[in-house]
Amino acid sequence: MDRLATHLVMGIDLGTSNSAVSLWLDGKSVLIPNLQGNVLTPSVVGLDDEGQIIVGQAAHERLQSHPNITKASFKRYMGTDATITLGKLVFRAEEVSALLLRQLKDDVEAWLGYAVKDAIITVPAYFNDVQRRAVKTAGQLAGLNVVRLLNEPTAASLAFGLLENKEHKYLTFDLGGGTFDVSIIDMFEGVIEVCASSGDVRLGGDDFREVIYQWMLKKYPELHKDQFLIRPELLKLAEHLKLALSQAPECYVSMHWNESDFEWKMTEQELATCCQPLLARLQQPILQALHDSRFSLNDLDDILLVGGATRMPLVRQTVARLFGRFPRHDLNPDEAVALGAGVQAGMVMADCALDDIVLTDVMPFSLGVDTTKQHGERFEFGYYLPIIERNNFLPISKMQELSTIVDNQEHILLKVYQGEARLVKDNVFLGELKIDIPPRPAGEVTIEVRFTYTVDGLLEVECHYQGSPKVYRLLIEKVPGQMSEAQISASLAKIAGLKQHPRDMPENRELLARCSQLYEFLLGDDRLWVDKITTEFEIALNSQDLRLIATFRQQVVQFLKRYERDLH
Repeated sequence: MDRLATHLVMGIDLGTSNSAVSLWLDGKSVLIPNLQGNVLTPSVVGLDDEGQIIVGQAAHERLQSHPNITKASFKRYMGTDATITLGKLVFRAEEVSALLLRQLKDDVEAWLGYAVKDAIITVPAYFNDVQRRAVKTAGQLAGLNVVRLLNEPTAASLAFGLLENKEHKYLTFDLGGGTFDVSIIDMFEGVIEVCASSGDVRLGGDDFREVIYQWMLKKYPELHKDQFLIRPELLKLAEHLKLALSQAPECYVSMHWNESDFEWKMTEQELATCCQPLLARLQQPILQALHDSRFSLNDLDDILLVGGATRMPLVRQTVARLFGRFPRHDLNPDEAVALGAGVQAGMVMADCALDDIVLTDVMPFSLGVDTTKQHGERFEFGYYLPIIERNNFLPISKMQELSTIVDNQEHILLKVYQGEARLVKDNVFLGELKIDIPPRPAGEVTIEVRFTYTVDGLLEVECHYQGSPKVYRLLIEKVPGQMSEAQISASLAKIAGLKQHPRDMPENRELLARCSQLYEFLLGDDRLWVDKITTEFEIALNSQDLRLIATFRQQVVQFLKRYERDLH
């Protein structure tokens, strides 16, 4: 396929620990390297010593040394009002995520040589409506047109399905840095059907590191008084223990603090004991997904591991015990979701290579309304009535009849919720609709409520009472915890006003453009010299080291002056 002649769509895996981006090119999903040449970009954002925003590896290297101006794992706060502080700057999770997405967009455009705006962004299958809309807002703030949100295990299944290309049923076990998802997949005759999804948006590799950190503090109670000062260093050591115990049966780490030396030796058994509560939490989402899909363990042909945390032998052993078989890890667990997002991008682009592939997905949460129960003369309020239950295939539309419960009601206030709890107070409020009705005896006025849920994750509610042609409609777009249009506009201005990445500074962009023009004009060895100095300048820009950049910029300026003088 001629990529220059094709309207491209990016596939973005916005991860808790690492993010990646892919394109559908020449009939396959291709991971796009960043300017460091890596396909994984750490999901870390911070400030450098000059107060400039830095993203990815440059920020990750300062995560432990500069914890007050460097932040990671912000994906966990999507869809909440929690704030993230970088020095004196205060952000929402959507805004910090937008800085990361903008970096991924820039990397793709640098690799392609032209702008791309449309994107598929993956989300945990168990993200609720508020969290999903927060991801779309982050994309908007990053200058992206978010064509679709794609569930992460579904994305991995797309990548795995094309690799395997045979009829079978499997469970995708996706344990990333911050979230855990389970999906049951049935693949047959080119159809990839997601039968059920479940998960835990507060369970991931970060939690395993945290329990190791708590174990380290417990070994030396005298460190408790200084735990906030030494937390970054202890977390770094905890991460080392977690990774080292993936390769060896035991590991040592040490730290010097307040003129004292502290040492820890951790064994595989101690790690298993510490992590037992987390490992136990893996079981319930699996059981729920199997129950909802009406599959048994014996129906599954394979267990597919996805997510960086599945590299831990402890996790793989737990999965093997739960399923009575060894899981598969054919694809790189850190890359599978991004590769699948690229496949979905190809489907959106209507690539002929994917004509025979059909993807169906399900909604992870039930949608319903607030109702009142009557017991004799007594009314009990706040009960949840599901109208569309979880794990129905998308798109879907369902209708429910509701009646008045008191005499001479003049209106019904229909409150819409998302979740599984029996009481509405324990579910997520999405919106409300006031319906005017004629005052009549209780039970004589019936309204029809229709919920329609699209593949893009939009819920439309339609209501009318029998005998009336008037239809009341509510499109669930604004929910508590979601940024308003005014907040989005202010955020766009704030992000635009942040100090730019050196690569985006006008003087550096102008130099790169001049290098590109000169490269196109020259031939032979002269062209190779232009390519060499351009590459060195790009590496310097990517380092975000202002002194190094200044040195290389001067070299590029002198080089261009010499060549341009000779040409004229």
